[in-house]
Amino acid sequence: MDPSPLSAGVLAATNMAETLGAGCLAAGVVLTVIGTWQRRTVLKLVADGRRATATAVDSVRRPTAGAGDDTTHHIVWRFQTDTGVVIEHEGLASGVHHPAQGETATIIYDPADPHNARLENMAERTLAWALFFFSGLALIAVAVVAIVVAFLT
Repeated sequence: MDPSPLSAGVLAATNMAETLGAGCLAAGVVLTVIGTWQRRTVLKLVADGRRATATAVDSVRRPTAGAGDDTTHHIVWRFQTDTGVVIEHEGLASGVHHPAQGETATIIYDPADPHNARLENMAERTLAWALFFFSGLALIAVAVVAIVVAFLT
């Protein structure tokens, strides 16, 4: 006996919901873990890092991945460590604030690896980890809904 078109449609929807649920769950867990790791990294840097005054010295344009001719704007900040080493740091959240060359800001750096640095502003302290973490949580929520739908059908 051939299955009815209605039961075949329900089976296809169930399979699609299961696949969507599994994919969203996997991606959500990965993004949440990355966000948690980034938050831990930033908190450790804030707690144990050294602060210095950084000066905006350059503006770099980089191609945006998969966006044709689009570019992103990044500010290069120069600062000197306690030991006198001059480091250049490319701002992570340059799209949020476009400082002029010569403008200064406080930067936090890891004395063991001065290239591990963040500007001491809300965007660089929270933007990276929060985007990963909350996107991951949203995908986990979609996964839960999809899995519930798959089991109810």
